Amino acid sequence: MSVPIILESGSTVQEIPKGCSIRPAASDSRHPNVRVRILTLLRSIGVRDGLMMAVAMALAGGLDYGVSVLAGRWLEPAEYGIFIAVAAILQVLAQVTNTIRNVVAFYTAELSARVDAKQGVSAFVRSVWRWGWKWGLVATVGMAVISPVLARILRLPNTWPLLAASTVVLLFFIRTVTDGALQGLQNFGGFGAVQVVQSLLRFLFAAGLIWLGWKAVGAIIALPLAMAAVLILALWFLGPYFRERSTVAPQRVSWSYSSQTFFGLATFALLSNMDALFVKHFFSPVTAGNYGPVVTLAKISLFIPLAVSIVLFPKATKRRACGRDPRPILLLALMATLLPGFALTGAYFLFPASIVRAIFTSAYANPGLVLGMASFAATLYASLNIWLNYALSLHRPAFIYTMIVILIWQGFGMFFLGRDSLVHMTAVMASAGLAGNIAGFVTTWFTVEAPAVVLAPTT
Repeated sequence: MSVPIILESGSTVQEIPKGCSIRPAASDSRHPNVRVRILTLLRSIGVRDGLMMAVAMALAGGLDYGVSVLAGRWLEPAEYGIFIAVAAILQVLAQVTNTIRNVVAFYTAELSARVDAKQGVSAFVRSVWRWGWKWGLVATVGMAVISPVLARILRLPNTWPLLAASTVVLLFFIRTVTDGALQGLQNFGGFGAVQVVQSLLRFLFAAGLIWLGWKAVGAIIALPLAMAAVLILALWFLGPYFRERSTVAPQRVSWSYSSQTFFGLATFALLSNMDALFVKHFFSPVTAGNYGPVVTLAKISLFIPLAVSIVLFPKATKRRACGRDPRPILLLALMATLLPGFALTGAYFLFPASIVRAIFTSAYANPGLVLGMASFAATLYASLNIWLNYALSLHRPAFIYTMIVILIWQGFGMFFLGRDSLVHMTAVMASAGLAGNIAGFVTTWFTVEAPAVVLAPTT
């Protein structure tokens, strides 16, 4: 229930949304400083959720990377280059369709703070579920139609790898609805379970299909098979909301916010996956194949921070809805992202040949400095993703517009400086990641309002 309270002026009555509690305002002398708030957060349910998601995403990410390592060991370098290029396209599509997940999570988190939470969430989720099926089918057909063009651009021997990839597009649309609902409801146990089971099934399908001789196509089609199977589990977690006979009208989605989310996630997807597509187009098949382990190893810096951003987004959204300062959560997220990424980057700089040989066999060339530089760039991309989710939770479109400018800089820089040198290419990537982090601080840090009465989320 909502509880009426009187503001300091005594002239205004404000209701506390469900899931929020009263806290003193930032201007109150009794309000704890940032250090105390961070220490409080370290003992909070938010950190527990973060650890739960970190463990789940580490398992899921480890299994997904197991697919890449398995493909790298069982496929010839040229076939592995095909797999890496198509996987980069799927990563872009996944990030773009994560617009749906973020929008669903945003509105679900806000609806869950209202008095009629279950009915509101139910009506909204069922509405976007129908929307996902409709436009997912359209997008799947579109992907199949443009597959021959993409195959020529990437210099693939035929269109079969891309046709196999097109089957996942529908699942990107409908699975992001269920993922977004679980995320917005802060059901991180269910969200994590879905990711881990999906990654396990993907690994098993990939191993079986490659062993049967399906080569790169088998490694690619393992993803849609796993996503389709695990959809049943996601629907089971959301069963009460799909069974609820809601009498309220579905929440209307702001197309302004949705477009900002789309452009932000699409820009991040292109920034963080441009290198694999760039190398496949501008370098020889042998170089592209040898760059495959670099892509796989560098992206390790992204999957644990992904868990952090999944927790950050709904919690920052709910804290903002309740009127509290979300910056302490942001600081923890950035620390959890950068520290392990920099540690991993140091190992890559020191032992590039040994790491690649131990994981991918001696069939691949020593990447040298390129591996450390690519990991450094990926770490900066990971923290940039934290800034992006934070900006989206606070409605800060200035950061997204700045990211688009940085994407253009990276594209031009790689074209003019990196076509003949992988070291120069990765240096451009690192400069773009650094610029994105600076832009995140400038455009979001100083724009948090401090309300007279602060309403704190109970979770």
